[in-house]
Amino acid sequence: MTRPLRIAHLADTHLGYSAYGKADPESGRNQRAVDIENTFSAAISDILTRDVDLVLHAGDVFHHTRPSWSTLTHFVRQMRRLEWARIPVVVIAGNHDTPRLRTTGSVFGLLAMALPDIRFITAYDTEEQSFPDLGVMVHGVPHGALINPDPPALLHHPTLRNIVVTHGVAPGFATWAGREAGEADLRGNVLDTRFDYVALGHVHLRGNPGTNAWYSGSTERTSWGDQAAQPGYALVTLGDRGDVPMVEFVDVPARPMETLSPIDGAERAARDLADMILARAGGLGMPHAMVRVELQNTPRPLFRETEAIVRREIGSSAWHIRLTAPGDLLDPLGRDVVSGLAELHPLTLFDEFLRKQTDAGVYDAEFAERFQMRGRAALEAAIRKTQEAGISEGAS
Repeated sequence: MTRPLRIAHLADTHLGYSAYGKADPESGRNQRAVDIENTFSAAISDILTRDVDLVLHAGDVFHHTRPSWSTLTHFVRQMRRLEWARIPVVVIAGNHDTPRLRTTGSVFGLLAMALPDIRFITAYDTEEQSFPDLGVMVHGVPHGALINPDPPALLHHPTLRNIVVTHGVAPGFATWAGREAGEADLRGNVLDTRFDYVALGHVHLRGNPGTNAWYSGSTERTSWGDQAAQPGYALVTLGDRGDVPMVEFVDVPARPMETLSPIDGAERAARDLADMILARAGGLGMPHAMVRVELQNTPRPLFRETEAIVRREIGSSAWHIRLTAPGDLLDPLGRDVVSGLAELHPLTLFDEFLRKQTDAGVYDAEFAERFQMRGRAALEAAIRKTQEAGISEGAS
């Protein structure tokens, strides 16, 4: 009989994510970036108390392919805690970690030298990592391997327990916030039920698209589509080969997200609307929460005046209050979004245009990489400016 194996399965840590332009009072850095790092540290601290045999990170370690030095330093420090505890770790790359051009170098090459005991699988091929002492074979399927022309074809080890780690959307598994540009569908035999466990990343909600396959969820929320997500990780116990895995979830503390009931702005002054919003937000009793509310029937000048008052007088009502308008495509209030909207997003259209020009030989790889970096930066800046303006053009 094989001894039970305890696995910590985490994913979608998105280190380097930042938002809202608010500074952490201690470090002066973006507060949401610090929040993301704190939840990652909390997850590692908890893992170190659980008598874990193996740690699996199922992708999207970073929010960008070129994280800052402070982000890299934080990741190395946390991974070294696992190294010092002599817990083996396997990390795969998700779509946020993978350069869009194959000729572009990856930060994981540097991290592999800084963290020699961590096993990184981050390129464009599947890799196997064997742990004979644990009786386990880990099959790593990074994002790059899912977007190859040929689907992954994994071979089961005949005697060891077989674990797959991958990052993508399982067929038929409903995503709560539409489709994301650059994501991959799970292909090949990665979801074969003969595998003892399939550790999934990409979907930030916990769930199991198969008896042996689980999404661990994210360690923090990175958008309003994540409001229903409970940040944390999965603690998995494997028995003998072929046994159904036992999965429990461990929560980690994170900044709350709350959505207030919509408010009708018709026949109301900005002062009245702001007072209603601040009172409702304060009534939650959650001064550290991110709060949003939809203003209906609110003309643009009234919307902006209300928003200015709320920002000025937010005080301890909430950490951040975001006002939205009906039809806000860039920050939808509902968790269900028509998947086709993602295909019309400016960043998606830009990436598709660049890919076609490169494939047609109009742009060489070096120019395409520079153009992509500068073009996306300009588009993202324009989107942020639009969001800050309230995106209320459609309000009436």
